[in-house]
Amino acid sequence: MKDTTETLAAPVAAAADQPSQAKAPRRSRGVKRVEALLAAAEQLFAEIGYGATSMNAIAQRAGAPVGSLYQFFPSKVAVGGALVDRYAADLQQAWRQACMQVPRRDWPAFADALITATLECIGRHPAFATLDEAQAQVHLRPESQGEFEVELMKLVAATAGEEPDERHRLVAIVALQILKSAYALHRRGAGSLQDVRDEIALIMKSYFQAKFADA
Repeated sequence: MKDTTETLAAPVAAAADQPSQAKAPRRSRGVKRVEALLAAAEQLFAEIGYGATSMNAIAQRAGAPVGSLYQFFPSKVAVGGALVDRYAADLQQAWRQACMQVPRRDWPAFADALITATLECIGRHPAFATLDEAQAQVHLRPESQGEFEVELMKLVAATAGEEPDERHRLVAIVALQILKSAYALHRRGAGSLQDVRDEIALIMKSYFQAKFADA
């Protein structure tokens, strides 16, 4: 059932007014409850979307009283933000690990590593794309965009063998948008995951090589 107070149709300003800070559990029982609630929310976000998911539906899917959900998450924004926080940390760690073995200035390998790590991370988190789209309209965790850009900037600079600067930051911003297009295309049925990966890899490789050809 649609929760009219918590939909993507609501103005962004209204969403910003909702309490968004999740409460960390202090006991093991609370930790288990939070995990169950987030797992239920993730399933629902992936199945029916962020806007159509209500707090009541999340509690019901988790088999928990709705009051228990509100005990840890004061709003749906807080639930979505907690999941985005996990996804962001996992994706950044995946990028770092994937790029560790990339030789300096090997831009084709660097592009492959980033794309593979990104798509594998998205595969581990079924609501990833849904919540990324929700970010544009609802303030879930807006700081994640900047964190992604900073992480990519560092990785680009390290692969170039240079100190991070504004040039690397611009490249990182463009690279992030290219990476986002990979799972957007896959969700829209533009081809198999491998087909989409190959197309995006071609774009990223060409972009990196063109940007650093003069170095």
